This record gives sequence, C-alpha cells and structure tokens, in this order.
Amino acid sequence: MSTKLIEQKQQKDVLKKILEELRRLRREIAGLYPQEDLDEYAHPERIKRSYQKALRQYPPRSA
Repeated sequence: MSTKLIEQKQQKDVLKKILEELRRLRREIAGLYPQEDLDEYAHPERIKRSYQKALRQYPPRSA
C-alpha cells in the first residue's frame, strides 16, 4: 500500500472514533436534561402531527 492510502485510512479511522465519541457524549448529556412533556402546550396533538410529518419529510440520518 502506498503511504497516501495508509494516511487516508488512518484519517478515516480517527474521524470514525471522534464521531462515535460525540454520539456517546450526546446521549450522556441528553440523559441529564428532562424531556419536555407535550401536555404543557396548548395544542399537543397539532405539535405531534407536525413533528411526525417533518420526520417523514426529512428522515434522520442513520449512523
């Protein structure tokens, strides 16, 4: 293998490990903050429908 290919593989591995760590930290931080309850809002069903529509229209990227 050439040096350039080895460097690219190493960079890819480092980036992958950084992203895994960021995901882990994001999950850890999300656990510290309580989730909002839709019942506190005036129109919870409307909010829920809008959110579901947005998820269909703009699906989250899978890891």
